[in-house]
Amino acid sequence: MEYFRIRQDHRVSSHPQFLDTAILTNIETQQYVYCKSAKQQSALGYVVLPFMERPVFVISKELKALFAAYQEGSEFYPFFTKDIDGKGLPYYVFRPLVLDCLAEETEFLPNKEIKKIVLDQGKVGSHKVFQIGGVLGRYLIVDLEILELMLYSGIYPFLYTPVLLSAREVV
Repeated sequence: MEYFRIRQDHRVSSHPQFLDTAILTNIETQQYVYCKSAKQQSALGYVVLPFMERPVFVISKELKALFAAYQEGSEFYPFFTKDIDGKGLPYYVFRPLVLDCLAEETEFLPNKEIKKIVLDQGKVGSHKVFQIGGVLGRYLIVDLEILELMLYSGIYPFLYTPVLLSAREVV
C-alpha cells in the first residue's frame, strides 16, 4: 500500500476566505459561513478548492462523496459559504477517522511537529482516509487508490506528498 498526505494548495488565492473561522469548529448548528465577496477575490469569482485546512478540514461536495464512499467512521457537516452579494458555494466540515498509526521510525521536530511521517501498516490496516492522531498538527492521509480517484475525477487543486511505511512486516 502507498499513502499520501494531502494539503491545501496555498498558491491559489481566489478561494473562499472565511471571515470567522471559529464558526467552523461548531458547524453542527451553523448553516452559513460568511466570506469575502467574490469580487474582492477575483474577477472570475472563487476557485472551488476541494480541500482547505482551516481550524478544521473543509472539503468540497465532490470530495465528500468520494471520502464517504470509501471510508466509514468519518463525519461530514454541510454548510454554505455566503458573501455580501448573497453568492455561495456548498462545502462540508470534514472530521476524519483518527488513527494512532505512527511507527517508531517517525521523526519529530523540536516543537513536536512531524518531520518525517512513517506509518505502521499494522495500525493503519485497510483504512483509506484518516487523520494521524496523538500528534501536534493535523495530517490527513489518503491511500493511493483515493489519490488516483481524486486526480482522475478532476478534484484539484491540492498538494500531496508521499509518506513512508514501516519496514516491519505485517503479520
